[in-house]
Amino acid sequence: MKLTPDVIDAIAGILGARREANGAETILSIGGGAGASSIVLTLTPVGAESLVLSAHTVHGYFELHDVARFVPVEPDEVIFVAEEGDRISGLVVGASGTCSLFANVNRATLASDFSSLEPALLLAAMQLALAENIPS
Repeated sequence: MKLTPDVIDAIAGILGARREANGAETILSIGGGAGASSIVLTLTPVGAESLVLSAHTVHGYFELHDVARFVPVEPDEVIFVAEEGDRISGLVVGASGTCSLFANVNRATLASDFSSLEPALLLAAMQLALAENIPS
């Protein structure tokens, strides 16, 4: 994914993020009050077309490498998507400070009848199916 000013503006707008630049990196601060952030996203271009996304939250640190695209989910979430072969990974970030990572999910799971899925697969299937069905 090529990180352009328009892409940064779109992501920051959806998440209500404060943004700053640190060299080639873009830092988005999301949520929180009184100057504190619930999530700090760092978008780091690596090479011409690759992007590493890191999310610093009060609960941990998450990285998603080779982000291919982002998908806005109304009203205030973004799914950052990485894909390789029949596998998809997504980092779901919300304006309220939510952050969920679903990694190495088999695409066949997303096309399954959700009522037949094991409970452990259901949330990943529901979230990442949005990334498959909404054009970026």
